[in-house]
Amino acid sequence: MVDDILIRKAKLDDFENIHKIFLQVHEIHLKSRKDIFKDNTDPMNYNDFKDGLLNTEKLYFVAELKSNIVGICLCSIKIVEDNKYLKYRKILYIDDICVDKKFRNQGIGKKMYEKVFQKAKELKCNSVELMVWGFNKNAIRFYKSLGMKVKNMKFEQFVD
Repeated sequence: MVDDILIRKAKLDDFENIHKIFLQVHEIHLKSRKDIFKDNTDPMNYNDFKDGLLNTEKLYFVAELKSNIVGICLCSIKIVEDNKYLKYRKILYIDDICVDKKFRNQGIGKKMYEKVFQKAKELKCNSVELMVWGFNKNAIRFYKSLGMKVKNMKFEQFVD
């Protein structure tokens, strides 16, 4: 089935299907961290999506199976300027990578990642990076299976 998946640039007409997938992922986040994520909010609205499509520093891809969108990957080009402490770096940052829950664990996420990685090479980026929530063990396993390594960690402790 993964051979039937087409990875292409997202279009404005894709919004409705993309939005459904974003809502699924928002539910995962909300279920795990109600202290952070808002219940009655829209994780991706039409205007933000439209603005992202027009932004030359953003790349939006969809995974399509038989004319149905089954995955979305939103990326941004980030530049770390050379300074006293850090070297110049060009990063292709994955803001979101989501697969419809009915199609997970079938190689679609991997195929989207491979497209992003190839694009990073074309753009002469130094790396592909992303942030993953600590509670999302499935996503952590997935990213490690792609060969990604932990770059840094963020810790928290609640104050009563």
